[in-house]
Amino acid sequence: MIEKCFYTDSYLTKWDTKINEIIQRDDKFLITLEKSYFYPGGGGQPSDRGTIDDIKVLDVLEEGNKIYHVLNKLPNEKKVLCKIDFKRRFSNMQQHTGEHILAATFYKLYQGVSNAFHMGEEYVSIDISLPEVTLDMLRKVEDEVNQIIYTDVEVKTYMVDLEKSKSIPLRKQPKVSEDLRIVEIEGVDFCPCCGTHVNRTGEVGILKILKTEKSKGATRIYFQCGRKALEDYRKKHEVISDLNERFSANENTLIEKVNKYVEDFRKLELEIKELKQEISLKEAKGLVKEAQGPVVYGCYENKKIDEIMFIAKQVFLKGQYIFIGISLESKKIFISHNTDLIIHCGNLLKEEIKTFNAKGGGSPTQAQGSFENTAELLKCGDNLRRMCREMEDIQ
Repeated sequence: MIEKCFYTDSYLTKWDTKINEIIQRDDKFLITLEKSYFYPGGGGQPSDRGTIDDIKVLDVLEEGNKIYHVLNKLPNEKKVLCKIDFKRRFSNMQQHTGEHILAATFYKLYQGVSNAFHMGEEYVSIDISLPEVTLDMLRKVEDEVNQIIYTDVEVKTYMVDLEKSKSIPLRKQPKVSEDLRIVEIEGVDFCPCCGTHVNRTGEVGILKILKTEKSKGATRIYFQCGRKALEDYRKKHEVISDLNERFSANENTLIEKVNKYVEDFRKLELEIKELKQEISLKEAKGLVKEAQGPVVYGCYENKKIDEIMFIAKQVFLKGQYIFIGISLESKKIFISHNTDLIIHCGNLLKEEIKTFNAKGGGSPTQAQGSFENTAELLKCGDNLRRMCREMEDIQ
């Protein structure tokens, strides 16, 4: 039977032991130890990290009746010194115990059952069997969870057989037929679990719900506990402080000031758009006036392609034309026509850009292409103008 020392003492971080077995798998080495406190992962909790004789432990795996420690090279001696990355381990313990409290509270207040649990590097999530969770529900759950944390009740872990487990008010029924490891949060929760946990709820520090999303008829709850919650709060506080300074606001007036800024910005955007359209109308008139035949050409330094397309529409309101427009800003070309001439803009452009470092295409009446090189863009524009004039002469 494999000895899972991390269950007897999840706070031990350094110990001496011996290597029992070495297996090479691809370019990695998998070793077993005489005694190991490294957690191999399971139940939604990731495996531990640390070192074995200062060699980084890349992963810890439980396969069959053995726990393997994955290294990229082997220690020099059989006797080794093992160290666990306790900052990571303790954070995982905080998140996992916090998850039990959160799931138990959802069950207590709203009969929501936890169906899935994921502990990532950046966040933790659980899926609760409730199709909708309101903001008021989240606040009540969060308050209740943190009250349990403040109360600092004991967290016990112990093994029981399947028969004994039937007399325990388990929040989740076991999916195994062998002995169970129970995590009991005093007066709060009983749940089968294979992960590592803190000794008392106070060590969780704080639990903060970050966001929710729909997930297959359930609700996925994202949250953080302990140091991760502190780091998240610190980052958000720095962002808020920076915004307060930029907008000459405080926490009570920031949203109002940002909303006012956004409203003013949208008004300015609309005014700018209207002014640009007025300018484009004048430019369209000028292009038509200067055009020799049906080919109209415009090359613009600071216009986006959608502005050029607007000019083309205004040109077409004044008669039948072939319009070729170039945006130097975005290195794009646009060709369109509303004539009776047999011109397929998409095919014409595709054929022309074959000789350039460009891509593009379109329909019979309009097409556009993107270029890497401005000189090639201008050359393509000249070529299209020439070809369109030749087509006019032929037809």
